[in-house]
Amino acid sequence: MKAKQRRNSGKSTLADVAKLTGVSTMTVSRVLREPEKVSPQVREKIEAAISELGYVPNLAASNLASSTSRLITTVVPSINTPGCAQFSEALHNVLKPKGYNVIMAEDHYTAADESRLIEMMLSYNPAAMVMYDFDCSEENNNLLLKSTIPVVQVGGTISAPIGMNIGSNYGLAVKQLINALALKGYHNIALLCAAHEHHIVQQILSGWHSSMLSLNHSPHRVVSSSLPPTLQTGQRLLPDILLTWPELDLLICTSDQLASGALLACHDKGISVPAQLAIAALGDGDSAQLCSPTLTTVAIPYRQMGTLTGKHILAALEGDEVQESVTLPTQLIMRGSTAVH
Repeated sequence: MKAKQRRNSGKSTLADVAKLTGVSTMTVSRVLREPEKVSPQVREKIEAAISELGYVPNLAASNLASSTSRLITTVVPSINTPGCAQFSEALHNVLKPKGYNVIMAEDHYTAADESRLIEMMLSYNPAAMVMYDFDCSEENNNLLLKSTIPVVQVGGTISAPIGMNIGSNYGLAVKQLINALALKGYHNIALLCAAHEHHIVQQILSGWHSSMLSLNHSPHRVVSSSLPPTLQTGQRLLPDILLTWPELDLLICTSDQLASGALLACHDKGISVPAQLAIAALGDGDSAQLCSPTLTTVAIPYRQMGTLTGKHILAALEGDEVQESVTLPTQLIMRGSTAVH
């Protein structure tokens, strides 16, 4: 006896939905793409059939058949990239009410996967693409330019963006920390820089060197790690840093997560923060206010980046003039992890 096919198997087609509701496939397609153009009675009938059949629309095929995609693609090094969650939430809050959906893909800091990732995201025929803290090769830059869709590069400032650039200058952010804390009496300062995209690392190191030299402090205490900027990385690397530079009185980390890990390592080793070692960071995410002591940071405006990115995308899709580059200011926030010497 032939087994009865389960209706929720995901194999149903647009034609199956049309047959069940007694309408044309064009009407079903219109409900999926432009529901406001179909009467409420017909729309409810079709939506009920879709639910009963377990029909899943093929978004890639739908976008290729339509000149107006409702999909925005985002590429990131990792979903754990500093600020990614705040940025994504703000971006979604702007685009979702306008009928756009956002999907995200990550390359896990692996340059070898970059080309395939960009090609895959473009295969969805997106309305626009967002690169969050993501460096592109020249080959992929050309690929994006040929796509003619709006492209927004978000994170650090970029002198010659592919399309639009919304970000903050990480070099200036590092200078804010160093200059403020040097005034508090810190002299033996080190920088812990984990894996970030190349343009951000360049900005950070440039700001570090120029600021330290302007204060007549040695800039040699730098640890550049290929490990991701996570809590585990900070916790793992702090003992080696202190072994190399026992005179250290201030450690600046390139993310809140790194700094939180360094704080945990200090607690484990009985090192008093900030009395024996002060710690500061870039970012000001949730962990900065939850760790003990609370973390001195330079706040990077991740949520504002997300909101502006969404607004710029909508404006570009409407054919409006948009600003090519927007540099957002950062803010120094002094907390308990640093103290007056």
